[in-house]
Amino acid sequence: MPHNRLHIIGRVISIVIMASSAIVALLVIHQVNANPRTDDAEVFANFIGMAPLVNGPVTHLYVSDNQLVKAGAPLFDIDDRPYAYALARAQSDQTALHGQIGDERRIIAGKTSGVDVARSSVLGADASLAHAEAAVQQAKADVANSQAFVERSNAELEYASNNLHRIEPLLARQFVTVDQVDQARTLQTSRLQAANQAKSQLALAEAGLLAAQAQLKQAQAIVEESHQQVEEASHNVTTLEPLEGQLTGKQAAIDTAKYNFDNCHVVAPFDARITFGPACLPKST
Repeated sequence: MPHNRLHIIGRVISIVIMASSAIVALLVIHQVNANPRTDDAEVFANFIGMAPLVNGPVTHLYVSDNQLVKAGAPLFDIDDRPYAYALARAQSDQTALHGQIGDERRIIAGKTSGVDVARSSVLGADASLAHAEAAVQQAKADVANSQAFVERSNAELEYASNNLHRIEPLLARQFVTVDQVDQARTLQTSRLQAANQAKSQLALAEAGLLAAQAQLKQAQAIVEESHQQVEEASHNVTTLEPLEGQLTGKQAAIDTAKYNFDNCHVVAPFDARITFGPACLPKST
């Protein structure tokens, strides 16, 4: 056999032996990693215990011992019923609070309307008061005019009476005529009637003044009462701040309940191999 051919066959055999050795080495490494065996040895490995963030019995286990898992793969489930109930209760509390805020908003709107009505009453009472004050001033003016008319009528009556008393004695001495005496007597009578009429008008004006003053007092009382009603209605108007301040707490309770509910489903945080510890809890290595 030629020398070159023997050289080629030797190289091929060497390559086959090296390739076979590499394949056997890989198979051994895989077997050792997959199924390690020893009679007297200790194995050390980094492991991270996987414990649930919420308490409760495990309802479903998705992995087995020595299983490889990818990040996000489900590991086990915790009984989520208590946390679902807590989430539903927190959501119900928030809904109830929103309803209470809506009811309180309608109540406040009604109270605000009451304040507006009370203020309108104040405006009407102020107008009535102004009218009553004007009526009192008018009544005082009427009284003053009536008093002036009475004084003028009394003066005219006194003049007519004095004139009659002065000319009546002259009739016997025929210094005046009977017609002049009759005219003086008639004038006295008319002045007396005018004076009596003036007194009646004065009494009527004074009565009108008393009535106007009474209406003024009544109007003042109504104005004071209206202002008190406005103040009372304003004090009864509440705000939504106490209820709206609870919204943040209700939302926080929902967020907490949802966080606990979501953590009932435990997944692998990263790629790893699962091993079960003494307590039979899944662990990620």
